[in-house]
Amino acid sequence: MHSPLRITRIRRAICVSLLAASTLCHAQLLVTYGTKGIDRLTYNGVVLADTSRFQQERIHIGHMKVTDRSGHVLTTDGWGESNQGTNWDAASKTETYNFRWGTIKIQFSQKSDALEINISEWNRPNSGVILDGASVYPLALHFPTLPRGFVNASYPQGGSNTSAPSVTVADFGAGQVVDVAPDASKPLYSMLWPTGTGDAAYSVLISTTTPDNLPEFLPRHDRPVLPGQTDSFRIALRFASRGVATNTLAADAYSNWSLQYPATMKWTDRRVIGTAYLATSPTADQPDSADGANPRHYLGAGMDLRTPEGQRLFQSRILTKAAEIVRNLKKLSAQGVITWDIEGQQYPHNTSYVCAPDQIAKAAPEMESVITDTASRYVGKKLDDAYFSILRDAGFRVGVCVRPQRFTLLPGGSAQQVQLSAKDAEADMLRKIRYAHDRWGATLFYLDSTVEQNGRPLDAAMFQRLAAAFPDSLLIPEQSTPRHYAYTAPFKSFLFHNETATDADVRSYYPNAFSCILVNDAEAKRLLQSRAALVAAVAAGDILMAHADYWDPANTSIVTMYEGAGRSRGAQDHDVKRLRSSVKNATGRGGSPVPLIESSLQAVEGSHHDVVASQ
Repeated sequence: MHSPLRITRIRRAICVSLLAASTLCHAQLLVTYGTKGIDRLTYNGVVLADTSRFQQERIHIGHMKVTDRSGHVLTTDGWGESNQGTNWDAASKTETYNFRWGTIKIQFSQKSDALEINISEWNRPNSGVILDGASVYPLALHFPTLPRGFVNASYPQGGSNTSAPSVTVADFGAGQVVDVAPDASKPLYSMLWPTGTGDAAYSVLISTTTPDNLPEFLPRHDRPVLPGQTDSFRIALRFASRGVATNTLAADAYSNWSLQYPATMKWTDRRVIGTAYLATSPTADQPDSADGANPRHYLGAGMDLRTPEGQRLFQSRILTKAAEIVRNLKKLSAQGVITWDIEGQQYPHNTSYVCAPDQIAKAAPEMESVITDTASRYVGKKLDDAYFSILRDAGFRVGVCVRPQRFTLLPGGSAQQVQLSAKDAEADMLRKIRYAHDRWGATLFYLDSTVEQNGRPLDAAMFQRLAAAFPDSLLIPEQSTPRHYAYTAPFKSFLFHNETATDADVRSYYPNAFSCILVNDAEAKRLLQSRAALVAAVAAGDILMAHADYWDPANTSIVTMYEGAGRSRGAQDHDVKRLRSSVKNATGRGGSPVPLIESSLQAVEGSHHDVVASQ
């Protein structure tokens, strides 16, 4: 009779032999192999891959990018299935593709309920070409139903690890699979790509170059392998029952991501941020703007800014509005207020918000008028300076809207926001932020329309540099990716998109991440329905944004939400005296540019139409 120790060793030996046969002890993931990769894959009894039915879904390589030493794309090497032969090694479960310039190897390895796919790209020492990348399709998964949250079977899922951790969750009812690329040190696409069969079928796509037909909003990049070099990378398909937390299944990807792109923003004040709108967009029922009486639509009708009386009335209204904003900020226990339209709103949407404080003298000269009321403590000051002084003197942060586009006046009295290159957009925002920061003490910045021409969010690295240039300021980009949370507080809209909180997964790698959620103008019924979610968001650190230019009925609900979250009266870490000093010192320095973007500033000043210079 065998001893208990001997029996244990026998059992372990059995498990090892079963591993070699592609079936692991206690695993619900069962994988068998054929003559070219995976033949069949099941999880929890559900068949997810079967190449006997879908032979076209066996391992294949699609688009490749190969260039010569001068960077010219070699179209003859642009398709992976045009090769010098392939070979399947059953012992190592490796498929090798041979090309004139080198090889690509795809190797499978099962670890319990995880299937790892390891890929190695080798470029021969004397190939004379550069492998910029290849799109590899190691298998396809046929889900019994469209995974939760996928919305449409024709939409690709996942993306690039340069803008978010490469973690894609597919919950298919009988279980879930998480597509994970753990390493974030080099760019890689890891996606579930629709097979085009019309059902819930997706090819696993691993690519080191921009895949064909990649959605425009995703970033573009290659991962070059030079002659004599080898590049290796892997993904893992991790299967689990429903309910297992994503941050458990993808802990290594989240940890590696936060090490590659560490969070640098520190902003402890999570009280309400007020919003203020001093003007309204042009409409047909505002005839006073047609003849130039109030062309920027400030504070309603009844003012003719072409007359001394109208100018005095306008100045009085602006200062009165500032005092009203202070009262509302106090009732909200707010930390500060962002004025969306200090330049007014002369032009229709999409140009209504100018968001160019450095052009205020030309865009809204009435705001640069000198206060003439001798009874005012601000007599002799410019109106915009007095407006922000009232807010700052009451102990509140101030902010403005900034855009990465160039506000440009056109012949005939119209205007437009001109899209800039990424380099010039960064320099443009730098100049605008610096102007408002140094002149008015602004430290809150809503960054409007933070997208490229094709709708792709501007690179998070741009905001990393801007945040480093203004460490005392909070940047709130309208469009963002998860990486933006490392340096900014991305904008969310409860009003328009019913967004109520920062994605919980974001806090798996950025524990202190938070969003700024616009809730002003929301109906009371909607606020009541989402009260629990918004209270939880505030408790977790998100900031609500509410009207400060008037007392919106929603404001009362917002105050009670903060009370319910235990954040009703946070300590104010805003040092007004320090801010005043920094503003004075900054102005005295003449607004010299930050060295790291000095070259960008010079590039901007030498390109496009510099509206201020052309005045």
